[in-house]
Amino acid sequence: MPQEPTMSLTPAGARDRITLGLALLSFAAGSMDAIAFLVLGGIFTLAMSGNTIVLGLAISQGHFSAAMHSFAALLGYVAGVSVASLSLAKSERGSGWTLGLEALFLASFAALWPFAGDPVHSSVVYGLIVLSAVAMGLQGAIGRTIGIPGIMTVIFTSTYTAIVGDLVERTLAGHRPLLTGLAAQQLTALAAYLGAPSLAASSPRIG
Repeated sequence: MPQEPTMSLTPAGARDRITLGLALLSFAAGSMDAIAFLVLGGIFTLAMSGNTIVLGLAISQGHFSAAMHSFAALLGYVAGVSVASLSLAKSERGSGWTLGLEALFLASFAALWPFAGDPVHSSVVYGLIVLSAVAMGLQGAIGRTIGIPGIMTVIFTSTYTAIVGDLVERTLAGHRPLLTGLAAQQLTALAAYLGAPSLAASSPRIG
């Protein structure tokens, strides 16, 4: 009995889907870090390098309330990475489950937001920080699993390095085209991450 033909993505189609997914994840990441920095006390719930610096500065200056905010973000991020790593290792559908869990935490953040008032001077701030940081930890683990060189969706120093380094190497070697498919994915993710803070800051509740 003949089998029905199955639809499969071409390599170009698969790459386009991955590029779109990376752009959406990068946009979410850029938005959350901008919101956290602007209205949750100048912390980062995604960029843990920056958040660690903020934590160290707050402790050294005796700003213990700010330090607790940064520490809560750090704990939330670590928890998110831990849960995602366990899910991705134990389940064949770990990526989908982890993305769904990230969406749940982001939705919970959005649901809690209207009750925050002035978040920095409210106990609600810790709930917002933890929800955001756990979501970004989940996303960080997903980005690591996707494994596109130079794109983590949560750390873009490596993306800048990969784009510029590859461009210079291809120029010196005389390779064409200079912009590869991988570079296009990297630039798309970077553009989404760069544009997200501008849109987040334009919101009346944030800017």
